Amino acid sequence: MSESMNPGAATHRAVVFDLFGTLVPNLDPSLYRSMLADVAAMFGAEVEPFLKEWHRHFVHRMDGTLQDGDEMFLPTLDALGLQASAQLLREANDLRRETLRSALRPKPDAVSCLQEIRRRGLELALVTDCSSETPSLLDDMELGEFFPIRACSAHLRARKPDPVMYTHVLGQLNLSGAECLYVGDGNSEELPGARRHDMTTVWVDNGDAQHFKERFVPDAMHTVTNLTQILELL
Repeated sequence: MSESMNPGAATHRAVVFDLFGTLVPNLDPSLYRSMLADVAAMFGAEVEPFLKEWHRHFVHRMDGTLQDGDEMFLPTLDALGLQASAQLLREANDLRRETLRSALRPKPDAVSCLQEIRRRGLELALVTDCSSETPSLLDDMELGEFFPIRACSAHLRARKPDPVMYTHVLGQLNLSGAECLYVGDGNSEELPGARRHDMTTVWVDNGDAQHFKERFVPDAMHTVTNLTQILELL
């Protein structure tokens, strides 16, 4: 663990976590591409044009403009001049949902870390750029119980580092940013955004496992390589 300030310099009352790449691993690009290739085949689409159109709507899925569900494929299909039956849309969405569900498996040290933070009497909160269905899937999994307080981009119609993503959880926590530790893998300019709200920032360095880098800014006050090291900062 490396740091640029003494861990004991501040008293924290809450730890705010990012989700993807932080509590759960980054989605393996090969797995994601394989899923989308299977979906493209189901629709009778060529893989590369399908991928291009699908990725063009990434922002819309993250900010809630395009909601998860069977019809989320329609903008991509429309752009390619394709149509699909309701049953085919449902089958494609089931495949996408199962891939997302598999991606929400916690890192090996995530649950024990969260349990220890809670045992020490600190609050927990989640700030995540995600599509609209992710929170409900999360609630069906082991991590969901830890985060009744959360800011989800597709629900708030904002993406990190928009201030609403941070002020939403700070309001629910009834705490100032200075009383919070923010932990993230550095995507979405999340760490500078948290710092602008006076949070103590912690970058989770995933090394070669940092497959996804979207507005990636790994600039924080502390750096950890596993979640257990966070406990040393509390």
